[in-house]
Amino acid sequence: MEAITIVLALLFAVVVSGAISRILPIPVPRPLVQILLGAAIGLAANWRVTLDPEIFFLLLLPPLLFLDGWRIPREELFKDGRAILGLALGLVVFTVLGMGLFIHWLIPTIPLAVAFALAAVVSPTDPIAVSAIAHRVPIPKRMMHILEGESLLNDASGLVCLRFAIAAALTGVFSLQAAALNFLWMALGGVAVGAGLTWLIARAKNWISRRL
Repeated sequence: MEAITIVLALLFAVVVSGAISRILPIPVPRPLVQILLGAAIGLAANWRVTLDPEIFFLLLLPPLLFLDGWRIPREELFKDGRAILGLALGLVVFTVLGMGLFIHWLIPTIPLAVAFALAAVVSPTDPIAVSAIAHRVPIPKRMMHILEGESLLNDASGLVCLRFAIAAALTGVFSLQAAALNFLWMALGGVAVGAGLTWLIARAKNWISRRL
């Protein structure tokens, strides 16, 4: 019963967040309103929702990324591929290093590896947040496509940085070669799985269309 109550309350909070974002005198993206409202509910009601990260990555994240990936024009994505890859790789690593050093400088009691792990959590941009901000602020189409493409591809570099920062914090050892190989494995493996599934679905669709 407690789980049902929490789910209903969170669904109601999602509806309320949409109304709040529309009536605010200043343009605030809806995801930020939802984060603040969720924090207020957590502090007031002392609710704790335990969710396995593997389940979240499997059930919730892929549909959201698929929807934004479906909306991005393919021609624009390939046209600005160099800029998108540069932001998805270089910008994330630069942000992790810069924010990690800044956090360690600001709070010296936080170990450097832990500061890098915290920076890796916040470094990848979210495609849903980018889309929400773009609805309120006039952004050129090409820049919007670059930002959306970068936000779809930066999760791999952010996860690799987070994994090795946590490993360095626990073991005190960091291997740049292992991090690079792990990133290539995740990036190329994701591309291969996506391309393979797309090919299978297209073949199945054509077969069903010919038969039926």
